[in-house]
Amino acid sequence: MGFSVLGLLLLSLQAAPDALQPNNVADFVVFETDVMEPVAEGETLRLYDVHVAIMYDRTQRWCEQEESREQLTWTYAADGGNLDLGEFAISCRDARRVSRRYRLDSDLDFIVPEGRQSRWQRFVNQSHPLPESDSRVEPDPIPNRK
Repeated sequence: MGFSVLGLLLLSLQAAPDALQPNNVADFVVFETDVMEPVAEGETLRLYDVHVAIMYDRTQRWCEQEESREQLTWTYAADGGNLDLGEFAISCRDARRVSRRYRLDSDLDFIVPEGRQSRWQRFVNQSHPLPESDSRVEPDPIPNRK
């Protein structure tokens, strides 16, 4: 079973190839607040895994438009842009290699084929670990405690 990109995500990609020429940066903004949530009940694949797959797929397509392109940097944010999840610099070479290896293809109405999902998740965990979700440090309720 694959996952439908359109049915799964409310996704706003603010990336137009002409606008990217000067700095090769695109925004990847999703409306979900918890990207660690599974894509479906009982599944291990997270929204985060699918979002990274889409970034690789879209980078590969962007690179195909002009051979002189070398890299696309995605700024990734959740909660409609309120939660910064970092930047992903994906080279055209890596985008081609990874897209072929894991058969990422949003044109076929799926992004990560079922038989490759666990391998994809291992790749994402190793190559693009999610930033600490609890990066906000709670203040110590007892100040000056040692």
